[in-house]
Amino acid sequence: MIRSTLILLAAGSAASQPDMLITVDNVENDRWEISAKFLTQPPSAIVQVWADTSFRLFGDGSDFTITDWNPSYDTSLLRSPPVVINGPVAEFVGNANDFFGTTDPSNPLWAVDFEYEGDPTALRLELEGQNSAIFEQPPFGDVRLYQDFSGNPGSLTWDVVIIPSPGTLALAPLALVAAQRRRK
Repeated sequence: MIRSTLILLAAGSAASQPDMLITVDNVENDRWEISAKFLTQPPSAIVQVWADTSFRLFGDGSDFTITDWNPSYDTSLLRSPPVVINGPVAEFVGNANDFFGTTDPSNPLWAVDFEYEGDPTALRLELEGQNSAIFEQPPFGDVRLYQDFSGNPGSLTWDVVIIPSPGTLALAPLALVAAQRRRK
């Protein structure tokens, strides 16, 4: 299936090549999936992709429901489940302890599923709190943060891409025609 990007939000400092990509993909009707992958080769083959995960979802005021997440977020050092808040603004905070991810860019790491019936062009994902990747096996790993708990940037740059459903993309030319007609 061919998809194209509707919205590109930079997350982190500007760089010629971001290190990681987070994709928010409309997989079916109101069901969405969030995944992450490395875009550059990490310095070690032992990695955790988006091991510390903390984000908010915003839209047009419609409710979000986080329906599922990678089970590795249930196996943190504290053995506690992730924090999940649903509503017009959804929040997810998860920490993975087990081996989590791959360096293969053709095989992204599935992180979270959610439902959202609102306008896909209004959808935003904001990284908040600690978001990190680990390049050596914990607990003595080399943690490469996008940002720490206080929002301070780390050594990684991440991009976030939001991809609407193919049906939404098919309507885009009609919206353009309607906008042009209104101007006349």
